[in-house]
Amino acid sequence: MRVLTIIFSCWLTIILCSTAAAYDLQQGMHGIQWGSTVAENSGLKKVHETTLAAYYAKPDTLYQIASQPVPGVFYGFYDDKFFAVFVRLRSLDQFSKLKQAFETKYGDAKSSYSSQSKQQVYRWKDRDVKIKLKMIETMGQFKMAFYYSPLATQLNEKRLEDIPPDLYKLIAPKEGESPKVAPLLGE
Repeated sequence: MRVLTIIFSCWLTIILCSTAAAYDLQQGMHGIQWGSTVAENSGLKKVHETTLAAYYAKPDTLYQIASQPVPGVFYGFYDDKFFAVFVRLRSLDQFSKLKQAFETKYGDAKSSYSSQSKQQVYRWKDRDVKIKLKMIETMGQFKMAFYYSPLATQLNEKRLEDIPPDLYKLIAPKEGESPKVAPLLGE
């Protein structure tokens, strides 16, 4: 009977821990719930708008990965519903750390490489959330995106990833400001 109790306890712990690990990403990112409206989320500043979507940043928060600041984190809203997070990474070190973390959590990625554009893309899926990690060798650019599938499938993902480079300068902290420093993925 004691062995059965121990086995059941171990099984319950594994189930609860794996559910808790998946819960965070399924609920949204950085305190913003998937499908929520802009009005339901404080601290967002609109930085770009297209005919299909609007993009916001949290100018009072500086995210980090691999002990380095992340140049830009943008929250996409389609039809005033939160559907995506777009992240521009600073370095190969940040890219590698994220790739390793995703492989540890989700296994090997589906990957594709375009020899024409010298672009490597890694993809993972966590139920309703698609994760994309992209390296563009010729430009030395590293990007990451999270898409909430129930809303993102209504849009062309590629078109919505093209955030103008000048926007990254708009969200940089101004001299004398002290932004809140936060881990990008809850390190």
